[in-house]
Amino acid sequence: MSLSRRVFIAFFIFIIVPLFVLGTVAYLVFQHITEVKYTEQMELSMNAIGRNLSSMIREANYFSDFWVTTKDSVESVQESFDKKSKGDAAPPSSTDDPYIEQMMENQKLSQRVLLTYPGIKSVTLYQNDGREVSVRFIPDTPLSLNALRRNPIYAEVLKKNGAPVWIGPNEDKELTGENNLFTQIRVLLDIDTLKSRGILVIRFQMNELNRTFDFYNTGASGHRRYLIVGRGGTVVYDSGASLEGKKFAESADSGRKLDLESGFQSRKMKFLGRQSLVSVHNLGDIQRLGVGDWSLVTVTDWKYLSGDQTNVLVWVLGVTAASVVCALLFNLMFIRRTIGFVVRVVAAMRRVELGDLTTRVPISGNGETVILAKGFNRLVERVSELVEDVTREQRRKRRAEMMLLQAQIKPHFLFNALESINILAVRNEGRKVSKMVQRLGNVFRISIQQKEEIRVDEELEHLRSYLEIQKFRFEDLFEYEIDVPEELLSHSILKLTLQPLVENSIQHGFEGIDYLGKIAVRGRAEGDKIAFYVEDNGIGISEAQLTRFASNGVTTLEDWPHEDSPETGERRGLGVGNVADRLRIHYGPGNGLLLCSAPGCGTVIKCIIPKAAEEESHEAEGSVG
Repeated sequence: MSLSRRVFIAFFIFIIVPLFVLGTVAYLVFQHITEVKYTEQMELSMNAIGRNLSSMIREANYFSDFWVTTKDSVESVQESFDKKSKGDAAPPSSTDDPYIEQMMENQKLSQRVLLTYPGIKSVTLYQNDGREVSVRFIPDTPLSLNALRRNPIYAEVLKKNGAPVWIGPNEDKELTGENNLFTQIRVLLDIDTLKSRGILVIRFQMNELNRTFDFYNTGASGHRRYLIVGRGGTVVYDSGASLEGKKFAESADSGRKLDLESGFQSRKMKFLGRQSLVSVHNLGDIQRLGVGDWSLVTVTDWKYLSGDQTNVLVWVLGVTAASVVCALLFNLMFIRRTIGFVVRVVAAMRRVELGDLTTRVPISGNGETVILAKGFNRLVERVSELVEDVTREQRRKRRAEMMLLQAQIKPHFLFNALESINILAVRNEGRKVSKMVQRLGNVFRISIQQKEEIRVDEELEHLRSYLEIQKFRFEDLFEYEIDVPEELLSHSILKLTLQPLVENSIQHGFEGIDYLGKIAVRGRAEGDKIAFYVEDNGIGISEAQLTRFASNGVTTLEDWPHEDSPETGERRGLGVGNVADRLRIHYGPGNGLLLCSAPGCGTVIKCIIPKAAEEESHEAEGSVG
């Protein structure tokens, strides 16, 4: 496969496809978030609506209970109407007749009870003796007693023995009457004997439903509708007034059924042919009020919820398609020509890699390709020169690294030493001041020397000066001994090699100890090598740090902790890695440091240098010069 084709395929896979995926995922995620958030909001609203419906049914039951529990029932009301219609009532002025007074009281009772709750449109009592008593405020034909007894709801009414049973509009039009009203049926009990006196049927017009749903539908009119689904899935109420009396399942997506008998649930589905979010809340709380298995359903147009998401998706698809077209044009007009030039340059580079330094790239055209060709040709021309330059730069780099890695006196150490001298001066201890200044001068003298190597005895003198300064400052912290044979004193050693190792023992090894620390520096000749052992009885080094050191993971001061040492007050920065790097760079393989330590068992550091270090060092300096 050619490079241009691979570039185009990579561009399509890693640019265009992710763009499609990003747009699709963003769209789906936004829709999911919208659905979740709206579902949470709708659950709260439907719970509130359910409570309102429960209050409406409970209020209607209160008035129904009045008729059941009062002796002035609908029978007396009907008797008053019958008397009045027959002309048996005495003139209003004849208030001495007890019968007339009773009739007037019954009339007042009917007005007081029926007009108190205007939702009552008719009341019918089917007495046990076969008589039928009815009071109607609107034209409403009551159901015959025989038809009522044949209806399946009659057995449920008898079973409840006085508790109300509600039938919603369209659930059973024979029971709800010609006006298709909310109907309550219950057994009328005698309040003294609690025996049945008949069947009471009350029909209500629930105008409050419309006001309730209009309140919760504010701002979404035309995009949201509320349904009350009753027995058998029949729509009892529809705020849109088009589905009343129909089966709810006929309007919903047949492939995604909703369980009307479960608790709250919400699902995106087709409803009346439109994508909608359908939420169902079973009104189980009002079943104890005599209502059947009703459910509240909210249907919200998904386009209304998602807003401009569809437009955004169309724009994303359009931009992506335009990007694909641009990518094709870009591939044909630019990438193919550019990649052809790159292929020629790569072929030339391979020839140079094989050693053909006469290779040149033909210069043609203009723009960046010309600059690249000229640059490549100039690069090849200088390869032979660079080989020698690299060798020379490597030697300079070695020397620069050795100089850069040399340990320097830490500002904290110098500051603390001067503080100690100042204290001695304040105490008028001139001899001690003189010794401290002399030792500090020795430390400075070795540090500022330009030579990379010094004699072993000079290194030991520098080490002894450093230890004496530290011992004066922390006389109860440690003691030391130095044991190096005299025949080794004239050999050369890289300066500032032993002092960082001893500093490691003081600043790290003796941290937090409650006993007297001991440091021993010993030198031994081992064949053609000189070995220096720096031993302490400190806290030791952890296995993790030893592993890092063994794998050359510790090479600079920055690789170790830099907190202030609680014993010395100086900045902790172990020079062990520094010394190891310097010895490895300066003396080569076979030389350097070996560490042996364990937590709580102290530390032994072995420093190995060649015996003939002095002569080799002089030869190296002469070659550099």
